[in-house]
Amino acid sequence: MSEKMLTDRRILVTGAATGIGRATSEHLLSLGAKVFGAGLDEAEGEAMAARCRSEQLPFHFRGADLTDERHVQAVVKDATTAFGGLDAVVNCAGIYMTGKRLEDVSDAEWERTIAVNLTSIFRVCRATLPLLRAAGGGSVVNIASVHALATVPGVPAYAASKAAVAGLSRQMALDYAVDRIRVNSLIVGSVATRMTLDGLEEAGGPESLGLSFDDNKIARIANPREIATAIAFLVSDAASFVTGSEFVVDGGMLARLM
Repeated sequence: MSEKMLTDRRILVTGAATGIGRATSEHLLSLGAKVFGAGLDEAEGEAMAARCRSEQLPFHFRGADLTDERHVQAVVKDATTAFGGLDAVVNCAGIYMTGKRLEDVSDAEWERTIAVNLTSIFRVCRATLPLLRAAGGGSVVNIASVHALATVPGVPAYAASKAAVAGLSRQMALDYAVDRIRVNSLIVGSVATRMTLDGLEEAGGPESLGLSFDDNKIARIANPREIATAIAFLVSDAASFVTGSEFVVDGGMLARLM
């Protein structure tokens, strides 16, 4: 990728303080983008923003619960104030729940998983699509998961939410092609984030699921930066012919599961 292939591209990243969202924000900044981050981890986000200010990098952060429409509107208002508009949106915010069959999942657990993993994307996209249209087009990337296509025991709410993200992304791609807005979901495998590592620990460690950190193994656990590079491609002009796709970046996990 060209060093400054995203120069002055204005990008909103949710879940920006940690994990894939943080790695993505940092990578997009390195490619010349202006990034507005939003997420629940306000302390981490503000610390990141302070560091970026010291390095004169165009990164802003607002703490927000993106399941709350008022918070979504505040984030979009602040991003518009900061950058004058948006050219891309990357929805990374998500939660993971494991170890329960459907009959053991409470209403609260189900509703929280769907709210964070799916409804927040709906609300963020609903609020930002007019800005992308006003910019003459743009790109939306929604983080899904291999669980959208092939899954394992004990993750009913998570699998359902991620399958819905892939379906919603396809549908949006159809509706908004006329506005020159590309929409893709990213089908990721296991990534070394706090959320995933906690889930692996609950499951008995990566080996119990056939996963590994070894770089020569199928379905190894990725560094978040490896996901960030795929996201950077999807929001760039290099991906001008990529829309309505489940873009798979999984280290070969689906080759084994399917």
